[in-house]
Amino acid sequence: MGKLKKVLNVKWGTMKLEDNTLITFRAAVVDAVPSQEVSPFGVEFGVNIATGISVYPSQESITEVEGKPVAPPGVQPKEGWVRVKILEKEPAIEEVEYEDSKLGRYRIRVEFEPAMVSKNTQVKTLSGEPLYMVRWAPKITWEEITEE
Repeated sequence: MGKLKKVLNVKWGTMKLEDNTLITFRAAVVDAVPSQEVSPFGVEFGVNIATGISVYPSQESITEVEGKPVAPPGVQPKEGWVRVKILEKEPAIEEVEYEDSKLGRYRIRVEFEPAMVSKNTQVKTLSGEPLYMVRWAPKITWEEITEE
């Protein structure tokens, strides 16, 4: 049975928002499992991925939620969401090596591009910042590693 062998490349993504907030984010390959041994693309992989963000809010965004209640952990507010335009963006990338004694070695690449962002103006985080949510457009590709 194959397994992820090592991380080959990591690139943090960034986005600048119209409210002058900067968000950095990361994509990570958690696991990969072959779902088909033969397809038009060679082996087909089911790839388990994760993302995380770090928000650097502008002062105006922090002021917007001053005096607002802290969002309850694990509960997504139903109201108060405002779309925020993405002015600039760079995708997050992670590449890993997968190895299987029968199938060979593969480079699996995950690229996440932010598609939409919303912030909640009726609650704040524990650190007193607006709560941001990001919608992603993931792109997952792989190729066989043939060189030794």
